[in-house]
Amino acid sequence: MQFDTFLCVFACFATILALGPQPPTARPDGVETFKPSEPNILNGTEFVDWIASQQQKGVEALALAEGSYHVLPSGDKAHIFLQNLDSMTIWMDSVNLTMTRVGLMAFQIYGCNELKTYGPTVWWDTPGFSQATITSVRGTGGQNYDLQFHLDDGYDSSFLLNSSTGQVKGEYTNPKTGRLEAGPGWSTVNAIAKPLDGHKNTFTVPLLNSYFTPQVGYKLLARGSFIFCNQVGNSNNTVINDYTLLNCAGFGWMSSGNRKTAFNSFSLKPASFPPPGGTELPARSSSADGIHSSGDYIGPTFDSCYFSALDDDCMAVHGSLNPITGPGASSNSFVVPKGAAAPGDILRFYANTTFEPLGTATVTSTSQASITVNDLPVPASQLATTFWSNQNRIGSGFAVLNTHTTGNRGRGAIIKASNGIISGNLFEGVSYGAINVGPEFSFWKEADYVHNVTITNNTVRDCNYISKAAAAVMVHGDGNNAMNGNSNITIDGLVIDGVTATNLYVGASEGVELGDVMFLNTYRENYTLWEEWPGSVATFENVRFSGVRGTRKVIGGVGRANVDLVKVLGRVEGVSDGGKGLVIGT
Repeated sequence: MQFDTFLCVFACFATILALGPQPPTARPDGVETFKPSEPNILNGTEFVDWIASQQQKGVEALALAEGSYHVLPSGDKAHIFLQNLDSMTIWMDSVNLTMTRVGLMAFQIYGCNELKTYGPTVWWDTPGFSQATITSVRGTGGQNYDLQFHLDDGYDSSFLLNSSTGQVKGEYTNPKTGRLEAGPGWSTVNAIAKPLDGHKNTFTVPLLNSYFTPQVGYKLLARGSFIFCNQVGNSNNTVINDYTLLNCAGFGWMSSGNRKTAFNSFSLKPASFPPPGGTELPARSSSADGIHSSGDYIGPTFDSCYFSALDDDCMAVHGSLNPITGPGASSNSFVVPKGAAAPGDILRFYANTTFEPLGTATVTSTSQASITVNDLPVPASQLATTFWSNQNRIGSGFAVLNTHTTGNRGRGAIIKASNGIISGNLFEGVSYGAINVGPEFSFWKEADYVHNVTITNNTVRDCNYISKAAAAVMVHGDGNNAMNGNSNITIDGLVIDGVTATNLYVGASEGVELGDVMFLNTYRENYTLWEEWPGSVATFENVRFSGVRGTRKVIGGVGRANVDLVKVLGRVEGVSDGGKGLVIGT
């Protein structure tokens, strides 16, 4: 297929994805409804058993009575465990659910087919993270301070303060913006605290080498447990509409082994009320990622979602990079300590340390500890220094649409999957990169290079304010950054506003089409990152462009000496002057 023809077909496919499943405005009349036996108490076991009984009767639409409930768990897996449901719709709109066991999932969906759920709003009475309020600041010379802080009532303080040793580990945060106060790193407290005599839950602790001057009223935050607050696994065509999640102890949703999960109008944000026994509002919404897709057969759709004040990344879609122990019993088999594969799956192989692509093969059979393929592209003597990824389980077919992220600690959309679209999104106040496309083999062991991805009509504002090395928008490789890593990437209609470190990086890619890109306000008074790191507005490294069109313009200037508009590294092909033709007009 010609590349232009492919783009046309893919654009049509993307338009279909952008529409997504459209939820009704309210639950329909006459739906079979579960009414809890006790006021304001939802027994998870009774609710789940009732759903199963209705399924056996052939009922396809159910509802939970409107109201607010404390949820009693339906077992050790989750408060509400939905499994083996087929062609079922469950309405939980206009429902508030308070989970009673901290550290236990709210919803687990497993082995379901064509399950649609609507609502509810979910939270835990005790947030799954620690926070304290700074009540006094005293300078001790240079960028060193003594802080006095009070543990906020109603929060689990154990993540921030070790009661036995007095060790405090926390991050210094502006509660009004949810933003980490940071320069080329973030300001952290990691020291021994001393109780303040006569004051309950009040301590003093040194803050050393701070990038910013601490202020009274700011917060010390510590991430809590890393549970999955909700999980969907081994299911097909699951639709999750209009969920709101507050005070999350870990990952908002974990998705694995699924064939398309649609998250429509999902919100993850801090509660607008303090926990029981407390007076301070939560400054964070979660301790980890918003929605994390790992090893899905068909990637998820994120449509009209909202992520605010997370303590990590908003959306992640990826597969895994798996080791090989050595050769198997036949010439085309190898022994694996972990990793999922099935006959017909396509595996891609990589060299150790450099992560150079070595070729692909199709799985013909598997056993508990080994995999056999049709034609192994790696000599047996090199297998023990080789990695592999399953191209059928990296979440390809994803879509990130019309989604808003603001004030989160990590990154916005992290994509390591193919055949997808990132369109119509607003990323603001994201501490690292807003859009990250490409593998992270060496650190996270997450695959893979991406192919056939369109990034269009996105706005990135005030992001990447921590990092000196990354960029607000990145298409990247890993290891030796081979040019044949990513392929067929379109970037168009991109606005990057108020980013004072690198705005755009494109590397380890071929078949990249670069359209309209606007760089606004790359310099602000009293912001020193450009001074500390010369950097560049855009960097291109080992890229083969298939087309360069549209406008690339810096408006406002960089305001610092020794800052390149465009830096060219390695080989850059497809443009004039070895990449210098991409110099951005002022």
